[in-house]
Amino acid sequence: MSGKLPVNSMKELIAYGKKKEGGLFYASSGNGSIQHIAGELLSRQSRQAMTHVPYKGSGPAINDLIASNVDMFITTPPSVIGHFAGGRIKALAYTGSKRHPSMANVPTSAEAGLPGYEVESWFAVFAPAKTPPEVVGKLTGEIRKIVESEAFGKKVDEQGAFATYMDPVALGMFVDQEPATWSKVIKAADIKPD
Repeated sequence: MSGKLPVNSMKELIAYGKKKEGGLFYASSGNGSIQHIAGELLSRQSRQAMTHVPYKGSGPAINDLIASNVDMFITTPPSVIGHFAGGRIKALAYTGSKRHPSMANVPTSAEAGLPGYEVESWFAVFAPAKTPPEVVGKLTGEIRKIVESEAFGKKVDEQGAFATYMDPVALGMFVDQEPATWSKVIKAADIKPD
């Protein structure tokens, strides 16, 4: 959230948005981005109209957030953690299921008064469908070693992210459930990518 906005909690932000002419303006890195979808989900869960302001990437969105040209930006910690630490923006909630060690004083969305509001961006390593099982096994083993290493964990923590190892079956199940999770919001808000 903009460091210049006169609020210090999610409850205050929602109350402020309901009183502000035109409601809250939220930035995203483009139409159809996770930030766009997250903003629409927040609009529905907080029961207030919000205006989406799409940018061509996170950098311009962050610049306008710092300049108070938009009220808020729901994004991944690595892109804003330096600005947060420097006081240029305020972090009102971490949208994961648990607090992050590098931002231990930032409550989760549930703790901030929005139970059920969880938005987590994720990355995974995929291989072509017909990759031989022995190659998948070798890659999986090496990836697990990296993800579970102390050095990798420390680097990920410093950036405000989490690293979790999932075997191919668990990852497949997770990927299969993602469309069901987000398609309702996308359809309800008629979100279309650029």
